[in-house]
Amino acid sequence: MTNADYTRRSAPQRPVGPLVAVVVSVILLGAVAGALWAMITPAMTGRVVGDDSAIIPAEQFPDEFAGVATFAVVLFGYGVIAVVVAWLTSRQWRGPLGALVVAASTFVGAAIAALVGTWVADVRFDDPRSLPAGAAFDVVPDLWLDGAVRGGAGGPWAIFVCAPLAAALVYLGLALASRHADLGVGDLYEVSAGPSEPTGQPA
Repeated sequence: MTNADYTRRSAPQRPVGPLVAVVVSVILLGAVAGALWAMITPAMTGRVVGDDSAIIPAEQFPDEFAGVATFAVVLFGYGVIAVVVAWLTSRQWRGPLGALVVAASTFVGAAIAALVGTWVADVRFDDPRSLPAGAAFDVVPDLWLDGAVRGGAGGPWAIFVCAPLAAALVYLGLALASRHADLGVGDLYEVSAGPSEPTGQPA
């Protein structure tokens, strides 16, 4: 029988360009996710009651929850797509560092998604301040969850961890499913030892 082991090659020069391209692409993908959310999220309907004054009926609050939940689902999908893009386009950066870069990029991208999504929704719907008293208007929920987590440890930023969480789980799954000990980076080669010889003294 033979014994096989792996030895690491001398550290290859890893180009930074693909990693930078992944970071930029993932963040820009967050803007696309935000725009998608603005187009598909359920809107709440309110009514203008006076100058700079409007109300949203209490029965619209389930739509507020649905809008935030839709954003969370979009972020989960965004995190999955971001990992697939990073895994396929930056092979030499696979590993712990690559995972951290993707997680950080998706967190920034999630914040960009909230900003872009809110802006697109503002363009999509009429500004209540420009409507006369008695007019109805549509509005999307506020994604900055200030005070939304009651009695818990969560903060206003809690929803933005959906994308990094999804990215971390999918990245771990891809790493575990890889058929190569080096995740396909190419910095390991197999060293085969010869057949083991008996160590006892001849009779």
